[in-house]
Amino acid sequence: MEGAWLTVLLLMLLGFILLLVEVFVIPGFGVMGIAGLATLTFACYLAFTGFPTPWPGTIALLGILVAFIVFIKFFPRTKSWKRLRLNAREESKEGFAASSLQLEELVGKTGVSLTMLRPAGTAKIEEKRVDVVTEGIFIPKNTKIRVVMVKGNRVVVRKVEKTQE
Repeated sequence: MEGAWLTVLLLMLLGFILLLVEVFVIPGFGVMGIAGLATLTFACYLAFTGFPTPWPGTIALLGILVAFIVFIKFFPRTKSWKRLRLNAREESKEGFAASSLQLEELVGKTGVSLTMLRPAGTAKIEEKRVDVVTEGIFIPKNTKIRVVMVKGNRVVVRKVEKTQE
């Protein structure tokens, strides 16, 4: 019986080590993580089937659960987590935007809707096909439009009225 306990404990330790290797050394592929979970599952199986009472299996299962909860609770506060986590924020007020300068130059330009804009579609502006959106109004195909705003990679257009031409 003592040898069985030692086997269960060593398998649990090996499973945790494999999971830690997955997290810290070679993240992303999953082989070590899957092997770690399989080892922990096998340790629980041995704990439940290798003893005449279910208590060793229950203790092993609770031990794994407690270790997992402790890891989840305290790991985000460690220096290791701070090294793994992306801390920088990319905000528009700091100059980060998905817009290209070519789209910014389209503000005020006119073009023709190539598809029905309901409210998104495609337009031809300065001989370029551009994905555009309206301000919520449906615009028929082959209608003259004007770019009123560019925010990020979103080009907002409005129908050109006859009086604005």
